[in-house]
Amino acid sequence: MAVARVKGLLNGWRAPQHRDGLALVVSSGMTSAVGLLYWVLAAQMLPADVVGVNAVALSSLMLVGGVAHLNMSHALLRFVPVAGTAARRLVVLGYLVAVAVSALAGAGFALGAIWWAPELVDVAGYGTLVAFFAVSCPVWTLFSLQDYVLTAVGRATAVPIENLVFSLLKIGLLVAVTLAAVPGGIALSWVVATVLIVLPINLWLLVRLLPAHGRKTADRAVPITVGAVGRFVGADYVGALFWQTAMMGLPVLVLGRLGAEAAAAYNMVWQFGLALYMVPSGMGQSMIAHSAADPAKVDRARRETVRRGLMLVVPVAVVLALGAPLVLALFGPHYAAAGTGALALVALSAIPNVVTAAATSTARVRQRTGVQFGVPTSLSVLTIGLAWLLMPHLGVLAVGLAWLLAQCAVAAVVLITNAPWVPGPLGRWIDAIRSSALLRRVGTDGLQRVGAPAGWALGSRMGGGSETVVVAVGPVGERRALLKAADTANGQHELRQQTEALAALHTDPRIRHWTPLIPRVLGTAEIGGAYCSTETLLPGGPGPDALSDPARRGAFVSSAVGAISELHRRTATPRRVGDAELDAWVHGPIAAVSRTLPSGLRTEAGRLAAVLDARLRGQVVGIGWTHGDYLPVNLLAAPNGQVSAIIDWCTARPDGLAVLDVATFVPMAEAMANGEEFGPVVLRWLGGVPRAEADVLVGCQSALGGSVLAPELLVLLGWLDHVNACVTRSDRMAANPVWNRRNVRVVVQGAAELLDSGPAATAEPESATRAFR
Repeated sequence: MAVARVKGLLNGWRAPQHRDGLALVVSSGMTSAVGLLYWVLAAQMLPADVVGVNAVALSSLMLVGGVAHLNMSHALLRFVPVAGTAARRLVVLGYLVAVAVSALAGAGFALGAIWWAPELVDVAGYGTLVAFFAVSCPVWTLFSLQDYVLTAVGRATAVPIENLVFSLLKIGLLVAVTLAAVPGGIALSWVVATVLIVLPINLWLLVRLLPAHGRKTADRAVPITVGAVGRFVGADYVGALFWQTAMMGLPVLVLGRLGAEAAAAYNMVWQFGLALYMVPSGMGQSMIAHSAADPAKVDRARRETVRRGLMLVVPVAVVLALGAPLVLALFGPHYAAAGTGALALVALSAIPNVVTAAATSTARVRQRTGVQFGVPTSLSVLTIGLAWLLMPHLGVLAVGLAWLLAQCAVAAVVLITNAPWVPGPLGRWIDAIRSSALLRRVGTDGLQRVGAPAGWALGSRMGGGSETVVVAVGPVGERRALLKAADTANGQHELRQQTEALAALHTDPRIRHWTPLIPRVLGTAEIGGAYCSTETLLPGGPGPDALSDPARRGAFVSSAVGAISELHRRTATPRRVGDAELDAWVHGPIAAVSRTLPSGLRTEAGRLAAVLDARLRGQVVGIGWTHGDYLPVNLLAAPNGQVSAIIDWCTARPDGLAVLDVATFVPMAEAMANGEEFGPVVLRWLGGVPRAEADVLVGCQSALGGSVLAPELLVLLGWLDHVNACVTRSDRMAANPVWNRRNVRVVVQGAAELLDSGPAATAEPESATRAFR
């Protein structure tokens, strides 16, 4: 068993996304390990104040270089995998823009250093400092970009070797410049090593790797426009700017607030923090590269990124937090005394950082501008603000505490907004935020792409939830049609299925007279990472309103049964129930529902499946078009209660068990009319369906021809179809313990016994029997 689990774990890491992510993590780990040796040597060979000033110079270099490249790193990572033969041209243009801006920004930073880092001017001199930053910033920018390009072309496994060579070059050059007593030797050794690694790597990329990648991916390339890159960079840049400021700008803040020796201590602390922060960064880079061509898989990729990131980060973070004094003692007594508490807190902050980093990477794939901006900006503002306020009182410890508090706060928000189930008003508030963000991405300009005439605008929100949003559209102040949009995998799948189903129904000659009851799709389009469709706005008020009105309830229920039964009669054909049907109607749904049950109830679910199998096998039933979610909420009613429209065909299918729509609707209408949950009504009816409702279910079957199944059996099949749809269509519903306890567990616990003791299914009409003999 243990060997099998180990093999399964290793096989999971062999998947391309996780393999490349692990390669980047290994690269970061090796770089950090050798980098720590670099700083141990520097701490032993040079005074703390000299180490502090040089460390701030390098942090400033990384900050300016990172900010000035306009976040081109993630743009190249996002677009190079799908650029085809244009990949090399895209990289060259990206390099040119980033290098030019970095050179100007580096010189500008050095010219203004007299105000924000006067210690650097005092040590190096004005002219030398300007020259250093004007040259070193573009070099560092290229170094930053090349790892992302290597990952984008599927060569992430080369990154560890490259960074190991870079780290060893730094150490060798550090020893050389220190022995030669070269001023600013730490910074100089770093920059020279960067130059020596940048030149061969980028030559290899431009001459060999990018042309080969272009030829290999030419068949699946998509057009890359300057506008698309610009929108991506613009959305991501501000968030990245704030993040770089927190990552690399805090040493400058510590230097100005606490002095050079404190800056040296924080630099050593941050080397460990940065190493841990690079783990989810590497996993996220790989996720972006491998999910760019198929954003629909990003939800699963995000969950796997978080899970595997935590597997790598948590053990190391805990060890560092507990062993902080011993670890920092390697650098010297000053570093252990000043940085122990800060190291423990920074290490622990890396755990929630796995969650926040995965959220940002996911937003980059989906091009969710609000998250791309909001997560890193919130982290940076909180961290810098708290550090600034607390440093006079806590010293270097304040920075570690700021990192931990900021990461925990933002991670909590991310976890809540991504939670599969959030109770009550909070869940509705989150849905409203998601819907608003989705509608902003679609915008008024996007309406014309989905068939809306010029001049139409988005109106009031009419429905939707965690998967989709529905809004009225038309001229300002009018409702002429509905816009439906979804950006989750489940939501997009269902909207596409509805588009196909409505198109097929409207062209089916058997039901031409019946189709005025259903919407007509006006247009569809992909907008801002969402699938959108517009459809006709049909007349009528909400079905639940008619159901709750005693004066209209009878007309509503009878017309609802009659309307859907007409579709069944016109399209259904008899079929004998065999293995394929039982898998689709019983065993598959029971398996899905069982995954939401506690282990103690799964045996009962299996027993229920066996009873249903035995009662259904060999029966002759009507197979045809079904709505699949035929509930009062998906019906519209006229003032007199008559059904005027049937909406939301996302789960429709042409080969469903026809009578199942009615078998679901009738007990659900009873539950809603009496203010009950669905589960207790189903369980009560399994002991005997009320006479009027039983007659309806028998009559609907008789009209189709075939076996007349016991009404109790149909009610249970309708319940199973409904709860299966709920748990498979919505992660939130599947994880809702309140809904599950009231509607799933209560039925599973008692259904098999009640059904097993009830009347058996019944005889086949002679005409149906002859058809199968």
